[in-house]
Amino acid sequence: MHYKIGEFARLSGLSIKALRFYDQIELLRPAFIDPLTRYRLYKPEQVREVDAILALKDLGASLEEIRDVMTRGASSNERSKLLIRLRTRAQRSIDVAQKSLAWIDAALEDSTRERHLSPIALKRRAPMRVASLRATLTRYSEINSIERELMRAIYPEFAEDLQGVLWHRCEDSGAIEGEPFVQVSSRAPRSRVYELKELPSTTVASTVCECDDRAAEHAYEQIARWIRMHDYRLAGPKREMYVGRMLEIQFPVK
Repeated sequence: MHYKIGEFARLSGLSIKALRFYDQIELLRPAFIDPLTRYRLYKPEQVREVDAILALKDLGASLEEIRDVMTRGASSNERSKLLIRLRTRAQRSIDVAQKSLAWIDAALEDSTRERHLSPIALKRRAPMRVASLRATLTRYSEINSIERELMRAIYPEFAEDLQGVLWHRCEDSGAIEGEPFVQVSSRAPRSRVYELKELPSTTVASTVCECDDRAAEHAYEQIARWIRMHDYRLAGPKREMYVGRMLEIQFPVK
Protein backbone atom coordinates (compact mmCIF):
# COMPACT_ATOMS: atom_id res chain seq x y z
CA MET A 1 0.00 0.00 0.00
CA HIS A 2 1.27 3.47 -0.88
CA TYR A 3 0.06 6.99 -0.17
CA LYS A 4 0.27 9.92 -2.54
CA ILE A 5 2.07 12.97 -1.15
CA GLY A 6 -1.18 14.76 -0.19
CA GLU A 7 -2.51 11.72 1.61
CA PHE A 8 0.79 11.13 3.38
CA ALA A 9 0.92 14.79 4.41
CA ARG A 10 -2.45 14.49 6.14
CA LEU A 11 -1.41 11.19 7.73
CA SER A 12 2.00 12.33 8.96
CA GLY A 13 1.15 15.89 9.98
CA LEU A 14 3.77 17.40 7.67
CA SER A 15 2.89 19.82 4.89
CA ILE A 16 3.33 18.90 1.24
CA LYS A 17 5.94 21.66 1.00
CA ALA A 18 7.92 20.13 3.91
CA LEU A 19 7.77 16.64 2.36
CA ARG A 20 9.10 17.97 -0.93
CA PHE A 21 11.87 19.82 0.87
CA TYR A 22 12.80 16.76 2.95
CA ASP A 23 13.00 14.78 -0.29
CA GLN A 24 15.21 17.46 -1.84
CA ILE A 25 17.72 17.40 1.03
CA GLU A 26 17.59 13.59 1.19
CA LEU A 27 16.17 13.52 4.69
CA LEU A 28 12.95 11.64 3.88
CA ARG A 29 12.77 10.15 0.42
CA PRO A 30 9.54 8.72 -1.06
CA ALA A 31 9.41 4.94 -1.06
CA PHE A 32 8.57 4.99 -4.76
CA ILE A 33 8.13 7.46 -7.61
CA ASP A 34 5.66 6.47 -10.30
CA PRO A 35 7.60 6.45 -13.60
CA LEU A 36 4.56 7.60 -15.58
CA THR A 37 2.96 10.24 -13.35
CA ARG A 38 6.12 11.17 -11.33
CA TYR A 39 3.94 11.08 -8.23
CA ARG A 40 5.80 10.64 -4.96
CA LEU A 41 4.46 7.61 -3.09
CA TYR A 42 5.06 6.81 0.57
CA LYS A 43 4.69 3.63 2.63
CA PRO A 44 2.71 3.57 5.91
CA GLU A 45 5.90 2.60 7.77
CA GLN A 46 7.44 5.98 6.91
CA VAL A 47 5.19 7.65 9.45
CA ARG A 48 7.61 6.28 12.02
CA GLU A 49 10.46 8.08 10.24
CA VAL A 50 8.47 11.31 10.33
CA ASP A 51 7.93 10.87 14.08
CA ALA A 52 11.67 10.31 14.60
CA ILE A 53 12.50 13.45 12.62
CA LEU A 54 9.99 15.59 14.50
CA ALA A 55 11.10 14.24 17.89
CA LEU A 56 14.75 15.13 17.23
CA LYS A 57 13.80 18.49 15.77
CA ASP A 58 11.84 19.29 18.95
CA LEU A 59 14.99 18.53 20.94
CA GLY A 60 16.92 21.16 18.99
CA ALA A 61 18.63 19.02 16.33
CA SER A 62 19.20 20.61 12.93
CA LEU A 63 17.86 18.93 9.79
CA GLU A 64 21.44 18.21 8.76
CA GLU A 65 22.14 16.44 12.06
CA ILE A 66 18.92 14.45 11.77
CA ARG A 67 19.75 13.46 8.20
CA ASP A 68 23.18 12.22 9.27
CA VAL A 69 21.59 10.00 11.91
CA MET A 70 18.84 8.75 9.59
CA THR A 71 21.21 7.90 6.74
CA ARG A 72 23.29 5.80 9.12
CA GLY A 73 20.31 3.59 9.84
CA ALA A 74 19.12 5.49 12.90
CA SER A 75 21.10 3.17 15.14
CA SER A 76 20.78 3.68 18.87
CA ASN A 77 24.51 4.48 19.03
CA GLU A 78 24.28 7.31 16.50
CA ARG A 79 21.13 8.64 18.13
CA SER A 80 22.82 8.58 21.54
CA LYS A 81 25.79 10.55 20.17
CA LEU A 82 23.41 13.17 18.79
CA LEU A 83 21.47 13.35 22.05
CA ILE A 84 24.69 13.91 23.97
CA ARG A 85 25.59 16.80 21.64
CA LEU A 86 22.11 18.26 22.07
CA ARG A 87 22.39 17.98 25.85
CA THR A 88 25.76 19.75 25.83
CA ARG A 89 24.32 22.48 23.65
CA ALA A 90 21.28 22.89 25.90
CA GLN A 91 23.48 23.04 29.02
CA ARG A 92 25.61 25.74 27.39
CA SER A 93 22.45 27.73 26.64
CA ILE A 94 21.36 27.37 30.27
CA ASP A 95 24.76 28.61 31.48
CA VAL A 96 24.55 31.65 29.18
CA ALA A 97 20.98 32.34 30.32
CA GLN A 98 21.99 32.11 34.00
CA LYS A 99 24.80 34.61 33.42
CA SER A 100 22.40 36.92 31.63
CA LEU A 101 19.97 36.66 34.55
CA ALA A 102 22.75 37.54 36.99
CA TRP A 103 23.71 40.59 34.90
CA ILE A 104 20.09 41.69 34.62
CA ASP A 105 19.57 41.30 38.38
CA ALA A 106 22.70 43.34 39.08
CA ALA A 107 21.64 46.06 36.63
CA LEU A 108 18.18 46.11 38.19
CA GLU A 109 19.67 46.42 41.67
CA ASP A 110 21.92 49.28 40.53
CA SER A 111 19.00 50.99 38.83
CA THR A 112 16.87 50.72 41.97
CA ARG A 113 19.63 51.86 44.29
CA GLU A 114 21.17 54.60 42.13
CA ARG A 115 18.86 55.91 39.46
CA HIS A 116 21.46 58.32 38.03
CA LEU A 117 23.74 55.53 36.81
CA SER A 118 24.67 55.71 33.13
CA PRO A 119 24.43 52.56 31.02
CA ILE A 120 27.62 50.68 30.19
CA ALA A 121 28.02 49.54 26.59
CA LEU A 122 30.46 47.22 24.88
CA LYS A 123 31.77 48.91 21.71
CA ARG A 124 34.31 48.25 18.99
CA ARG A 125 36.65 51.19 18.41
CA ALA A 126 38.45 51.61 15.08
CA PRO A 127 42.20 52.36 14.97
CA MET A 128 43.06 56.04 15.30
CA ARG A 129 46.17 58.02 14.31
CA VAL A 130 47.10 60.38 17.12
CA ALA A 131 49.72 62.78 18.37
CA SER A 132 50.35 62.16 22.06
CA LEU A 133 52.49 63.31 24.95
CA ARG A 134 53.15 60.91 27.82
CA ALA A 135 54.08 62.19 31.27
CA THR A 136 54.46 61.11 34.87
CA LEU A 137 52.41 63.22 37.27
CA THR A 138 52.16 63.83 41.00
CA ARG A 139 48.49 64.86 40.80
CA TYR A 140 45.77 64.13 38.26
CA SER A 141 45.14 67.85 37.75
CA GLU A 142 48.61 68.25 36.21
CA ILE A 143 47.29 66.53 33.07
CA ASN A 144 45.68 69.85 32.08
CA SER A 145 49.03 71.57 31.51
CA ILE A 146 50.28 68.56 29.50
CA GLU A 147 47.17 68.77 27.31
CA ARG A 148 47.79 72.48 26.67
CA GLU A 149 51.42 71.79 25.79
CA LEU A 150 50.33 69.13 23.31
CA MET A 151 47.74 71.39 21.67
CA ARG A 152 50.28 74.20 21.26
CA ALA A 153 52.63 71.82 19.42
CA ILE A 154 50.06 70.59 16.87
CA TYR A 155 49.33 72.72 13.81
CA PRO A 156 45.54 73.34 13.79
CA GLU A 157 45.18 72.22 10.17
CA PHE A 158 46.35 68.70 11.13
CA ALA A 159 44.22 68.29 14.27
CA GLU A 160 40.90 66.43 14.00
CA ASP A 161 37.89 66.24 16.28
CA LEU A 162 38.73 63.51 18.78
CA GLN A 163 40.95 64.01 21.78
CA GLY A 164 41.39 62.44 25.18
CA VAL A 165 43.81 60.86 27.64
CA LEU A 166 45.31 57.40 28.01
CA TRP A 167 45.88 56.47 31.64
CA HIS A 168 48.76 53.99 31.88
CA ARG A 169 49.11 54.07 35.65
CA CYS A 170 46.83 55.38 38.37
CA GLU A 171 47.46 56.68 41.86
CA ASP A 172 46.74 53.28 43.42
CA SER A 173 49.79 51.82 41.64
CA GLY A 174 52.13 54.31 43.34
CA ALA A 175 52.52 56.66 40.34
CA ILE A 176 50.28 58.54 37.94
CA GLU A 177 51.11 58.27 34.26
CA GLY A 178 48.89 59.91 31.66
CA GLU A 179 49.13 60.45 27.93
CA PRO A 180 46.95 63.16 26.37
CA PHE A 181 46.28 62.55 22.67
CA VAL A 182 44.68 64.29 19.72
CA GLN A 183 43.52 62.60 16.55
CA VAL A 184 45.54 63.92 13.60
CA SER A 185 45.49 63.54 9.84
CA SER A 186 48.00 61.38 7.99
CA ARG A 187 49.81 64.58 6.92
CA ALA A 188 50.70 65.62 10.48
CA PRO A 189 54.47 66.22 10.74
CA ARG A 190 56.72 64.74 13.37
CA SER A 191 57.72 66.83 16.35
CA ARG A 192 60.13 66.80 19.25
CA VAL A 193 57.22 67.55 21.58
CA TYR A 194 54.77 64.78 20.73
CA GLU A 195 54.85 61.21 19.42
CA LEU A 196 52.90 60.14 16.35
CA LYS A 197 51.31 56.73 16.83
CA GLU A 198 48.24 54.67 16.01
CA LEU A 199 45.90 53.61 18.73
CA PRO A 200 44.93 50.05 17.78
CA SER A 201 41.36 48.91 17.24
CA THR A 202 39.94 47.52 20.44
CA THR A 203 36.76 46.51 22.22
CA VAL A 204 35.90 48.81 25.11
CA ALA A 205 33.43 48.85 27.97
CA SER A 206 32.37 52.47 28.13
CA THR A 207 30.06 54.93 29.81
CA VAL A 208 29.52 58.69 29.65
CA CYS A 209 29.59 61.05 32.60
CA GLU A 210 29.93 64.71 33.48
CA CYS A 211 33.41 66.25 33.22
CA ASP A 212 34.12 66.45 36.94
CA ASP A 213 36.29 64.33 39.24
CA ARG A 214 33.46 62.96 41.35
CA ALA A 215 31.39 61.80 38.38
CA ALA A 216 34.46 60.31 36.69
CA GLU A 217 35.47 58.40 39.84
CA HIS A 218 31.96 57.00 40.12
CA ALA A 219 31.98 55.96 36.43
CA TYR A 220 35.36 54.24 36.86
CA GLU A 221 34.01 52.19 39.78
CA GLN A 222 30.90 51.34 37.79
CA ILE A 223 32.85 50.04 34.77
CA ALA A 224 35.28 48.09 36.95
CA ARG A 225 32.35 46.35 38.65
CA TRP A 226 30.75 45.62 35.25
CA ILE A 227 34.00 44.06 33.96
CA ARG A 228 34.32 41.77 36.98
CA MET A 229 30.72 40.68 36.71
CA HIS A 230 30.99 39.89 32.98
CA ASP A 231 34.29 37.98 33.31
CA TYR A 232 36.31 40.40 31.17
CA ARG A 233 39.79 41.66 31.91
CA LEU A 234 41.57 44.91 31.14
CA ALA A 235 43.44 44.82 27.82
CA GLY A 236 45.26 48.14 27.70
CA PRO A 237 45.41 51.63 29.21
CA LYS A 238 42.10 53.17 30.20
CA ARG A 239 40.88 55.93 27.91
CA GLU A 240 39.05 59.17 28.53
CA MET A 241 37.48 60.76 25.44
CA TYR A 242 36.04 64.26 25.38
CA VAL A 243 32.53 64.27 23.90
CA GLY A 244 31.45 67.92 23.88
CA ARG A 245 31.05 68.82 27.55
CA MET A 246 30.81 65.17 28.53
CA LEU A 247 33.49 62.58 29.24
CA GLU A 248 33.37 59.08 27.79
CA ILE A 249 35.39 56.63 29.88
CA GLN A 250 36.57 53.52 28.05
CA PHE A 251 38.18 50.36 29.45
CA PRO A 252 39.73 48.17 26.70
CA VAL A 253 38.70 44.60 27.48
CA LYS A 254 39.00 41.04 26.26
